[in-house]
Amino acid sequence: MSAIAGLIHLDASAVDRDTLQRMQTLLTPYGRDTQHSWHLSNAGLARMLLRITPEDNLDQQPLWRGAEKIAMVFDGRLDNRDELCEKLRINQAQASLMADSELVYQACLRWDTDTPKHLLGDFALACWQPQRQRLWLARDPLGMRPLYWYQREDLLAFATMPKALFAIPGLTKNISEEQLHDYMCLIPMSGPQTLYKDVYRIEAGQVIAFENGEEMKAHFYHRFDPERELILDSDEAYVDAFREQLERAVSRRLRSNGPIGTELSSGLDSSTVTATAANLLAKRKQPLTAYTAVPREGFDGPVLQGRHADESIGATALAKRFENIDHILIRTGDTTPLDQLQEVVEMLDQAPLNTCNMGWWIAIRKDAVQRGIKVLLTGTMGNFSISYDGYPYLAWLVRKGHWITLYKVFKELKQHQHNIRWRNMLRPCLAPLLPNFIWRLREKARGRAMGLKKYSAINPAWSKKMATQQRAKQAGFDTSFQPTWQGRQQRIQSLNMMENGDYNALANTYGLEMRDPTADVRLIEFCLAVPESQYVGDGQFKWLLRRLMKDSLPPEILAVKTRGLQTADWFEQMERDIPQMREELEKLKVHGSAGGYLDIESLEQALDDWPRQEVLNSQEVELRYRTRMLRGLSAGRFVRYADEQNE
Repeated sequence: MSAIAGLIHLDASAVDRDTLQRMQTLLTPYGRDTQHSWHLSNAGLARMLLRITPEDNLDQQPLWRGAEKIAMVFDGRLDNRDELCEKLRINQAQASLMADSELVYQACLRWDTDTPKHLLGDFALACWQPQRQRLWLARDPLGMRPLYWYQREDLLAFATMPKALFAIPGLTKNISEEQLHDYMCLIPMSGPQTLYKDVYRIEAGQVIAFENGEEMKAHFYHRFDPERELILDSDEAYVDAFREQLERAVSRRLRSNGPIGTELSSGLDSSTVTATAANLLAKRKQPLTAYTAVPREGFDGPVLQGRHADESIGATALAKRFENIDHILIRTGDTTPLDQLQEVVEMLDQAPLNTCNMGWWIAIRKDAVQRGIKVLLTGTMGNFSISYDGYPYLAWLVRKGHWITLYKVFKELKQHQHNIRWRNMLRPCLAPLLPNFIWRLREKARGRAMGLKKYSAINPAWSKKMATQQRAKQAGFDTSFQPTWQGRQQRIQSLNMMENGDYNALANTYGLEMRDPTADVRLIEFCLAVPESQYVGDGQFKWLLRRLMKDSLPPEILAVKTRGLQTADWFEQMERDIPQMREELEKLKVHGSAGGYLDIESLEQALDDWPRQEVLNSQEVELRYRTRMLRGLSAGRFVRYADEQNE
């Protein structure tokens, strides 16, 4: 993995090498192993490399061949090297001497801006063509690697992270109030805007070209197809095809010049990735280190109904099935959510939304690097691919009038859950079909309405000024969280709004690469094309994955009825942080703009109303403190970070 940056002077003046050097320095933590730059006339490029794959030792970026008139920097990993070499007619002997970046360079020579269509993997790239004074930028279809850009009359620049762009004289961290508002309200990003007024992002699956300083029309080279449906001969055929796709997705992510690690919770996604990776690595006689985050030793505090605190039970049962798994439990009970908040904000250039989990997230990565691990597998995108539950299928059957099929599904569910009644089916079958205003009234009457105030610490006056509901509607975001009857369309909409690149870059600062097999584009395309009926069957939701893994995962994972709660000891951690939280709120009160964005008074009241431990199994309490309080403090720290850098 690399961090990349570039600077183009549009007035034909020589590139500012001092600014390029500052950009390189700011990005060095993301590519600690080696840094190089290139400059010619009015352009300069920089690449900071973290060596992860064997081929990274061959990397010679930035790449420039005068005869070919193209300069390029590439940040990423190719998962289809053999396929690409075949297209480019590069033989195996030649390929063995070529880094991923060299293959991409050859692809750019052949396909120009169509190059990303031929690449599989996580990547961002920039290609400069001096003769045409043309720069084009691109990201992978899921945006697993970040890329930002900035333009003014005399200059065009790009970088892996916004911080490098702020090395440019005159560019400051001016916050975009519209984007900060949306971020605090969980309204997904759409379009090129970011949290900073003058900094823009390349969107996932997008190519943008600039020629002579003018932006040409951006286009998306990849979008998931909502109409594609895969028809196979039998239920077993879907499982067999799924197995093949999953094993390929995991195998593609095992190329490394060091040991492999994996995150392992008690959930289906990470356990499936771990079991599949363990099997594949065992064939190579290689080990796998599995990490499970657990509460402090002896923790027995209350958790929400339907959740369990200790994920090590299921994780340990799985690890014992594989001789090559080294299972490590990570406890972070001695930390607090605010301990590393400043560090994370500075490296992310934004406010982390899930501050509560950052303690174990960082601890796992630090421990992995100490053990020489270069790659950490995750299952973050599993809900949109391998472990899609199929719930929308029930409402789809009602909408289409397929009553016999619905009755069959109900009978099968009843065989697995003897206490289920028809009335239990009403919500999943009918709620997605209600007009939204009726859904909102119904949820409010039952005390279940997920109002903005419950999960966001936004100042109500600012929310009103920004017209939150209108902005949410324009973005296609339902603040009432009404379930849908269109499972495939919902997943595609969510996938198109994902923005994982910054967190993947953050992991690089600890010295490793995060890889998510459940975010494999071809695997996702397969899962989206599988008919909804394959996800609900035999009385089970997530039926496709359960069939595939029935002999690989232990009953402690497959049969468990509750979901794991990460950082289950969050209350104890936050309670130790009360003095620091009060101090943080005092700083925000006297800050120039934070008070206008945040409902500081309600956050202070929450500290005054600090709950007893006995009521921690209440969703209201968890939302008020774990979610709303920590997100508010995180947003406040980001505002201070941005404003202080401008002083």
